[in-house]
Amino acid sequence: MRKNLPICSPGLCRHWLSALLLTVHLPVAALTFDLPREGNDLVGKLYRVKATAGQTLVDIAEQHGLGFNEVKSANPGLDPWLIRTGQEVLIPARFILPPGPREGIVINLAEYRLYYYPRAAEQVMTYPIGIGRAGWDTPTGTSRVRGKAKDPWWRVPESVKRERLERGEKMPDFIPPGKDNPIGRHALTLDMPGYLLHGTNKNFGVGTRISHGCIRLYPKDIETLFNLVPEGTPVTIVNTPSKAGWWDNELYLEVQELTGPDKNQTTNLTPVIQAIVEARKGRQIAVNWDKAMGEGKLASGIPISVGSPPREVTPAG
Repeated sequence: MRKNLPICSPGLCRHWLSALLLTVHLPVAALTFDLPREGNDLVGKLYRVKATAGQTLVDIAEQHGLGFNEVKSANPGLDPWLIRTGQEVLIPARFILPPGPREGIVINLAEYRLYYYPRAAEQVMTYPIGIGRAGWDTPTGTSRVRGKAKDPWWRVPESVKRERLERGEKMPDFIPPGKDNPIGRHALTLDMPGYLLHGTNKNFGVGTRISHGCIRLYPKDIETLFNLVPEGTPVTIVNTPSKAGWWDNELYLEVQELTGPDKNQTTNLTPVIQAIVEARKGRQIAVNWDKAMGEGKLASGIPISVGSPPREVTPAG
């Protein structure tokens, strides 16, 4: 049985309040957590909700600050479109923070998730994202927020015009602000030419591979980032399907289901091994490799404990 994380910190108390509000079906704010103390890497918790009449996984994911794919992976066997009223749905709101510096914006394409570390606060805010679909892959790399645009016009790229023309649709050069603008009401421009963090007029695409390469967020989430993130903020984009990290003296593993061009590498467990080896950092730990390899194949996207300090053996006699 998986152990729940302690939930006594102020950040997680706020999360409990959000969960309480959800029981009366009000929208929630972003998932915001206090950073874990030094040497720890996990934030959040798992919890369950009961579906209301007419809800789909798309609705439930958005209501709880999650994307479609991560909720679907956490609930195998559940029909995402035909959920019974009162049926329980697992909300996978527990995360291992991505490896590397905890500063600025960190985007992990493999988990369809953005992490923002506000400069003046010991906190992390995390949001689900939509990323580039097959053939329009979102690139990895480092960049910075170059500027902001509210109610932007969308200059339709020539590549998009050609794609639509092949389907018999002729696209204009520009699309004005409004309900037909696919980049929504807010956008952050990057130093990577042609790539944006932006909103959407189709919320169901958040948490999937759907865009032409840009990072797509729920409208309320990009508005929050628009108001909080200063120009010049560093942006790091990685593609890390296997993460390992610590909570107290336990080692946790989180593995994402591979999609897109990587989906045929699901039998390659080398990234799982590498993540665990790098996270050990010389600590004395007994790793349950069978459990780790099992999760590597299952790829539930949920952090599970795979190691703890070795037990001391008292000599006989």
